[in-house]
Amino acid sequence: MIRLNRLVEKSMFLLIPGAILFGYFFWDYLEHGKIWVYIMFGYMTFIAALNCSWGQFRALFKEPVLFGSALLLVHVVLPAVAYGTGKLFFPNDAETVVGLVIAASIPVAVTAVVWTNLSQGNNSFSLALVVLDTLISPVVLPSFIYLVFGMTGALPVAKMIQDMLFMVVLPSLLGLLLHPYRFWSPKGPVQASLGALSKIGLFVVIAINVAILHEYMARSWGGVIPILAALATVTILSYLAGFLLGRLLGRPREDVIALTYSSGMRNIALGVVFSVGYFDSRVSIPIVFFSLIQQPLATVAHRFLGGIKKAAPG
Repeated sequence: MIRLNRLVEKSMFLLIPGAILFGYFFWDYLEHGKIWVYIMFGYMTFIAALNCSWGQFRALFKEPVLFGSALLLVHVVLPAVAYGTGKLFFPNDAETVVGLVIAASIPVAVTAVVWTNLSQGNNSFSLALVVLDTLISPVVLPSFIYLVFGMTGALPVAKMIQDMLFMVVLPSLLGLLLHPYRFWSPKGPVQASLGALSKIGLFVVIAINVAILHEYMARSWGGVIPILAALATVTILSYLAGFLLGRLLGRPREDVIALTYSSGMRNIALGVVFSVGYFDSRVSIPIVFFSLIQQPLATVAHRFLGGIKKAAPG
């Protein structure tokens, strides 16, 4: 099971496209399985938080400049970059621009922790940031949409926050509370089994939401190339921004690596659930295809970071 989990981690760039194809071709079997989206997403969030100790979580607040700069970059600077990119690529398509901005503003993905670990970065900071960012997402996302697009009147904000509390906040808090009572080795077969199931959950969440979007996606393949180009632009700029922020702050190599992946990788599952549940289908398309861009570019970032000297910058 340990080998299987490691193999899946290294093949994430295949898992997500596979989920998209599976959801697209088997949509008639999956489109009514939305309850599983909530169950599996809650499980994924719980497992991510279960791996984070209160000590790691508290350590964030001992580095206020580091984690504050990371949150500012993720939820202010990069969404602004996505908005500008969207306007450049799609000046007359407001829904696609909204999708790009949401894709850039959703919480940091737990896969950022995987890539940080593979690149020998600051795994504790990365994991704690993921959990904190996920916890505040029920406030950040609706507020961000309201401030940027003024869409509160068209959205069921109360239900949105309620759903995110059950899918995100409660599982995260439960994971943090149960962490001290975890009796198995974090590198043993039990942990590997839980991690493998979490990745299966990611596959299920993406596949079911693609199935829900099938009718629109079947009519939209002609516009995929410019969407992928815009997403690639945003993602490359995000990775570079995280890397440069780490250098600007004079952080050691491990922190620079964690900031790079935290800036470039987003919780696609949450983004898809959020957009499919509350927006027009066109808003969801960039978020679905974002998953095709994130992992391959993470591989490029991994190679780039591997060439950096292990000495602290400066």
